[in-house]
Amino acid sequence: MEKNRILIIGAGPIGCYAARLLKEKGGDSQVVVIEEHSGIGRPIHCAGLVGRNVFSEMKIDFKAHDGVMLNRIDGAEVFFDGESFKIKRKEVAMVIDREKFDRYLGEGLKVDFNTRFVGVENEGNGYLVETDRKEYYADIVIGADGANSALRKMGGFRENIEYMRGVQFRMKYNDCEKNFVQIHLKNPFFAWVIPENEKIVRVGIISDNPYHDLTKFLKERGIEGEILEKFAGVVPFGSCVTQNANLILVGDAACQVKPLTQGGIYYGMRCAEILTDCILENRIMDYGHECKRRFGKEMEIGLKVRQIYHDLNPMDAKKLFAILRDNAEIIEKFGDFENHSKVLSLIIKDTRLQVLLGKVLFGLFKDIFI
Repeated sequence: MEKNRILIIGAGPIGCYAARLLKEKGGDSQVVVIEEHSGIGRPIHCAGLVGRNVFSEMKIDFKAHDGVMLNRIDGAEVFFDGESFKIKRKEVAMVIDREKFDRYLGEGLKVDFNTRFVGVENEGNGYLVETDRKEYYADIVIGADGANSALRKMGGFRENIEYMRGVQFRMKYNDCEKNFVQIHLKNPFFAWVIPENEKIVRVGIISDNPYHDLTKFLKERGIEGEILEKFAGVVPFGSCVTQNANLILVGDAACQVKPLTQGGIYYGMRCAEILTDCILENRIMDYGHECKRRFGKEMEIGLKVRQIYHDLNPMDAKKLFAILRDNAEIIEKFGDFENHSKVLSLIIKDTRLQVLLGKVLFGLFKDIFI
């Protein structure tokens, strides 16, 4: 049996980032990461578009390693039912090579590959963790094992989570603005076109039947080119308990995902910072409260807005799109890639929303934002 102070399940970006923080800030050599795959960075389950704050707020020294940042994004064009509008924000986001990014975060860590988590049980003051290769003993066990977290399912965590599936093709295509992302709203899901460079794009969709819907979307938009790679993944929506004594969840495993855009890296990294500070300062039981204090309201707003939007009929969804289009200047000026409530609180003042949603739903919107 291998004994460690801290065991992290999952060598994705959030698990590796937490391990790096524990190692660099706390000098803790008794941290081990277990990973069911043979290396870091594969398979890929992410569109690879991240806000610039992911890097500017990072608590480790990131020196823009060669090949990690592939493109700088200056805004987006949003489409719905044959209409569109643009939002311009200089260098608001980056297109990254997720495999290289994850591997950078994993540099210098003790990672046991090809090791699949099987179960956990209390043992003395800590936990006996069983894998398909050997057993570990740890004082703290952190689940950073993604949307379908095995630790969440086996560790007695209460949850209220739904899932949607996503598929993305990386393909050759040169008829796309290099520094603008395309967002295609197709209630109740959406598709995207992300330029990696002048000749390669990432085209993806989140829906109930993503492969079929993405193939249909490509035909509708006339996007043709050699498909270089295909990726697929699952996105969690909802909430769950993030801590059960010293069993702890972080990242997608804790449903720390933006409900409106499904991005998980920013929230996951910030919550990993909160977690490591709580561990190093011997106040581990503050973790869940601190995460909720910082991101709970934003998550609640996102989930409610997402549900209201998905319940709109096609005609009302088109009216809502028109309101967003007419408020494009507000979105440009005040929009935040990571915190959507800032701009939503301003758009809600558009009086047309009361007519569109009716008094009951408008009252709900008002209660959320004002």
